[in-house]
Amino acid sequence: MRKIYTFIFAIIISAGAFAQDIHYSQFFNAPLLLNPALTGFTPGLYRVGANYRNQWWSATGGGFGKSPYMTTAVGGDFPIKVKNDAVGVGLFLANDQAGANTFSTIMINASGSYIKTLGKKENHRLSAGFQIGYTTQSIATQNFQFASQFQDNTFVNTIPSNENIGKSHVGYLNLNAGLLWYGKFSDVFGMYAGTSFYNLSMPKYDVLAGQKHNLYWRVNVHTGFDIAIDKKYHILPSLMYMLQGVDNQINTGLGFGIDFEHDMALTLGIYNRINTLAVGAGADAVIPYLAYEIKGIKLGVSYDATVSQLKDAGHAVGAFELSLTYTKKRRNYNFRNALIYPRF
Repeated sequence: MRKIYTFIFAIIISAGAFAQDIHYSQFFNAPLLLNPALTGFTPGLYRVGANYRNQWWSATGGGFGKSPYMTTAVGGDFPIKVKNDAVGVGLFLANDQAGANTFSTIMINASGSYIKTLGKKENHRLSAGFQIGYTTQSIATQNFQFASQFQDNTFVNTIPSNENIGKSHVGYLNLNAGLLWYGKFSDVFGMYAGTSFYNLSMPKYDVLAGQKHNLYWRVNVHTGFDIAIDKKYHILPSLMYMLQGVDNQINTGLGFGIDFEHDMALTLGIYNRINTLAVGAGADAVIPYLAYEIKGIKLGVSYDATVSQLKDAGHAVGAFELSLTYTKKRRNYNFRNALIYPRF
């Protein structure tokens, strides 16, 4: 019976896995997943990065390496200067494993953007971006065990299940788009605001037999501020709202950045995630964040500490995230010849 319940639990997980796009609590460190308009929006010659998320590793008893949710992503982008403007080019790949490696999603997105310089002092940027991508989703059915395959409380794999799972693999094309504005009003104050739209083609998927569904649009709205104190310390408030189908959430938080000599910086932050439901809003997680950057290499670490009722399910039902980014700075980098960009 335990394996039957495990299967039921996996099916419940799969409903959410196939209905929602992947996302990170460190959304600001996965720019091409947050907004295609961030493609090439970097102060360097190019930017490459990787993200890893491991969630609920105590839920199945398999430990950290066999958690119900593991999401890995890599990406890179670069700007091509066109007079005072730029064209951004990027590529993003992600692998999401859900249901203890039972449900798999692999996606690859190619990004492009145009970043326009605005203002008499050239201190504003407006970027429009798009993505075209391909996604594959699959279910590993070979390890499923159904009640009809048990005989005298013993599983017999030669007994047919008579279950119609449908396709074990589907693939579809997708289109995404976004806008982003950034303004630097003085040497001590800047802000950005953007919105992005994913799954514009509303692709259909039919992994389960007789259940063909459209993938819902995903809308992101995000904004943030950079408030410098003595040009060394930075206060970095931010907000991100995401809506997909009936699921929506708000991430808010506050970072505190310190710039050191020799191209080093440290950022400490505390963020939270709130699930806004039809019956009201409920806090889901508190997220401490630490990032250290040296010579263009930035390492970010965070943990989603669950504060909702889900915390009663075990001691490790949160999520650990790791991000690693490298930005190749220009030799003559300064305010005048580099793209103005959000600090995350």
